[in-house]
Amino acid sequence: MPIELTSYELELLKLALPYAQTLEDEGETLTRDGLRRELSCGKDIASRLQHFIKEQKALKVAEHRKALPENAETRAVVDYAIGSQPGTAYSFILRENIRLKRALDKFKFEETAGTVAKEQKVKEELAELLEQAKKNASTPTKVERPKTLSGNVLEVNISDHHFGKLAWGVETGGRPYDVKIAIAMYKRALGALIERSKGYAFDEVLFVVGNDLLNSNDAENKTAHGTIVTTDGRYHKTFRNVRETLVDAIEELRSIAPVKVYLVYGNHDTLSAYHMGDSLSCYFHKYTDVQVQNEPTYRKYYQFGKVMLLLTHGDKGKREDFPLLMATEQPQMWADTMFREAHTGHIHQTKLQEWHGVRVRVLPALCPADDWHSEEAYVGQLRNAEAYIWNKSEGLLSIVFYNDDSQPEIRTKREIK
Repeated sequence: MPIELTSYELELLKLALPYAQTLEDEGETLTRDGLRRELSCGKDIASRLQHFIKEQKALKVAEHRKALPENAETRAVVDYAIGSQPGTAYSFILRENIRLKRALDKFKFEETAGTVAKEQKVKEELAELLEQAKKNASTPTKVERPKTLSGNVLEVNISDHHFGKLAWGVETGGRPYDVKIAIAMYKRALGALIERSKGYAFDEVLFVVGNDLLNSNDAENKTAHGTIVTTDGRYHKTFRNVRETLVDAIEELRSIAPVKVYLVYGNHDTLSAYHMGDSLSCYFHKYTDVQVQNEPTYRKYYQFGKVMLLLTHGDKGKREDFPLLMATEQPQMWADTMFREAHTGHIHQTKLQEWHGVRVRVLPALCPADDWHSEEAYVGQLRNAEAYIWNKSEGLLSIVFYNDDSQPEIRTKREIK
């Protein structure tokens, strides 16, 4: 009865045949011990391979097939194609392997093709929705502004507002906070900053949006890193309310000067801030005086004359490395400017440090502490917002401040006491 080799033994047979052929060419005999040493296998396997090669006359079969491709699977393909189906167990297994491999390759191809087709369909649908949104974008109203240039730009950068955060004052020991309070507080701060900047004329407004604008990154109330946070209301409703708040803010700012909106992603809202920027881009698509910079880079750069600003959240990288980072990433902008700053947020504090002529600012936040921050004793920071007045030739002219602690407390009717 013919010996039927296992799959492992068939693999060893590929090495055993050339070894046996070499021995035959040299006039030597194939032995079990010789095979065992050559293949580093056990005695039983070496014995079975020895008997298989002898009984199946494998060397003679190999000799007759020298004209065919050397690869064993390729030989089996040729045999199958010409109708020659030797009855050895080896050739049978090879043919079965090829058949299964072809079936598997076909399945993988169809599955991949189907996935690619689905992805393409989704992309086409998204592109269609985007185009539709742009077609239905709001039509801008005409704004009358002074035609003389001032050389000034107003930077409005209300950082770390955390729309959607929920704080119960009885629990935190501080002021309450929810979506309605956050919207009212944001509008109050923006109005104060604009009012206190009226002594200057501006050629442009830099409106920085993001820096943990939203408290959560998805509908599961998680940050971009997966941390579950105390949240007020449904994500989709919060997103819509925040978008409407930002639209009103941009409309108010464009009455001063053309607006450049820069999206800066935070550790809470890495994706949701990007989506907010995409939504704003669609809304203001028809506006010639509103530009939305929403490229998916974690660091944004802005230049106005001799002023260079790095805008980033501050949770990544070291502040002392920012000067070299700015020069490395934007060498031409670095060369063309004199007044260079990096504006960050993240830690809800006011801080200013300077390295090699580059000032790195940590901007304050307006939102009060929630339960976690209160328990961890991250409390007591002044809740401020700031705006910066820059001149293209002289750098920073003035800083406008707003403090919410000095203002009447904003409350909602549904507050739990």
